[in-house]
Order: sequence, then C-alpha cells, then structure tokens
Amino acid sequence: MIPVRLFAGAATAALVVALSSSAHAAPVVAQGDCARAQEVADMAEKDYDDMVKWYKDLVAQGGHPGIVGDQAVADAKADRDRTASQAQRICGA
Repeated sequence: MIPVRLFAGAATAALVVALSSSAHAAPVVAQGDCARAQEVADMAEKDYDDMVKWYKDLVAQGGHPGIVGDQAVADAKADRDRTASQAQRICGA
C-alpha cells in the first residue's frame, strides 16, 4: 500500500506541473495595442493570484509545495511583473 504522504506529495507535484503548464504563456503584443497588452497583464495577474492562493491553501492544510511549488509561484510572479511592465510601456502609463 502506498503511504499517504508519498501519494499526497506525488499528487501535489502533478497538480503544480499541470497548473504551471496551463498558465498563459504571455504572448508578444504589438507596440500600439494597449488594450491587448492590458488584457495579457490582467491574465498574468490572475494566474499569479490563483497560484498564491493554491500555495497558501496547501500550506494551511499541512502540505508542503516543495521546490516545484516554490518555482511555480516564482514563475507566475515573474510573468506578472513582465507583462505589467510591457503594458505600461505600450500604454504609456
């Protein structure tokens, strides 16, 4: 029989991989397309918020997201920051 902790760890790793691979790969936005740039930045912000919520929920339930979970949150944050910066440059705000 598979120990519960091992099963929970494997399930967590599989979930993180699924979440991070399904995250929006922020597309390149044309220089004059402010509305699209803002839309992409908003999607990246939502992805980041969802990832942080998942992370905190997992920790609150006694789980540990491990290196994969930490990296998924860091990647979502980097994507959020990059797309927000891109939107700011394109929109001139």
